[in-house]
Order: sequence, then C-alpha cells, then structure tokens
Amino acid sequence: NYAPITMWLRARRPTMERVLSDVWSTLKCTSQTVSAPVVRTVDANLPGFGYKVLGALGALIGYNLFVMYVTSRTEAFMFLEKLRLYSVGDELVSKGFFMSDAEESDTRAEAFAHTTERLNALWETALADATEAKSFDRLCSHLEVDPAQVPDLPKPISWRFSMMPYGREDPDAKTFGFAPSDTPGSSNTPLLDMGSTGDYIDRQDNKPNPIRKGRHMYAAAYLPPTK
Repeated sequence: NYAPITMWLRARRPTMERVLSDVWSTLKCTSQTVSAPVVRTVDANLPGFGYKVLGALGALIGYNLFVMYVTSRTEAFMFLEKLRLYSVGDELVSKGFFMSDAEESDTRAEAFAHTTERLNALWETALADATEAKSFDRLCSHLEVDPAQVPDLPKPISWRFSMMPYGREDPDAKTFGFAPSDTPGSSNTPLLDMGSTGDYIDRQDNKPNPIRKGRHMYAAAYLPPTK
C-alpha cells in the first residue's frame, strides 16, 4: 500500500534520470570547454609544480591588490552611505518610531502632565497679576499668544514599528487560510535538530545557548518518511 506520490515518482523515474544525466553531461562538457584553454595556457607558461605555486601566489597577491584598490576608491562613499543610514535611523528614533505601546502611552501621559502644569502656572500668574492690578484688561493681555511658542498638537495616532501585525497567532497577520492537510506535522523528523524545531515566526530558536550564538553556522535538513 504505497502512497500516490511514490507511484507517481516511480512512473517518472526514467524521465527524471534522463534529464539529470543530460544536465550532468552538458555541465561536464561546458566546464571542459572553458577550462581546457586555461589549463593549456598555465602548462605552457608555468611548467612544473614550483612555477604553478608561484603563479597561484601571484594571483592571490594581485587579487588582494585589486581589492585594496577598490576599497580605497569606495571607502569614502561607503562611509557616507553608513552616515546616511544612521541619520535615517536616528531620525526615526527621535520621532518615536521604535517605541513600544507602553513607551508610547507613558510619553503621551508625560506630555499631557507637562502641558497641564504649564497651563495651570500660566493661569495662576495671569490671575495673580490681574488681581493685583484690579484690571480685567491685564488678565486679557496674558491671552496674547506668540505663534512661535505654541507647541504642535499631538497626533491621535502615531505610526510605529510595533503596530505592524506580526506573529503566528496574530489575526491581522493572517490573509488566506490553507487546508489542514497542508500543515506540516509536529512529528516530522528533522536532521541535526533534537527535540522541537523551534518557531521562526515568533523568533523561538530550538538550539541551546552555546550553539545559538553561531546559529548561522548550522543548518537543518528535512527527512521525509519513506518505506
């Protein structure tokens, strides 16, 4: 009782073997065609093993000189590009783009408290001055506003990075569903991964702490079930 995919693969095995063999022969002939003139030139100009070693060292030195030349010509541009990226990031930080919901709420509450304190102090100063002078016009004179000193009204919504829908269980991050049969099973056996396979969406790594620091040096491969 074989799975349908197994029978489908068996029926197409000759065609796949023919395609793979033709691809291999094409790549082999192409590599021989390209490398043959290079090998002949090397053998003609660098006879013997010692000359070939000196030629390889010369190629490495020439490559390093080329890289040094390109770096010296482009280092200033790369530095300016880094400064530009830093300025963009610093501008976003100053605008509160990377603040969390709690930080945004605390910032708004602090700004509200400061504004309330400033307006109350202004009112008390104006009322005391008008009471001392016994003049309503003196009170009205404090209502004159300098447009340069008026702060901007806070925006009702501040667009921030944390407002982006993210996560496996976030309903706003789900667009179209798929059949349960297409969901990978939790019991699938991966190679080199002991235990859980982790959760990439929620940034949960399954590797232990010593290996996690060098996560880019490790890879996992899926081992499908077979008969």
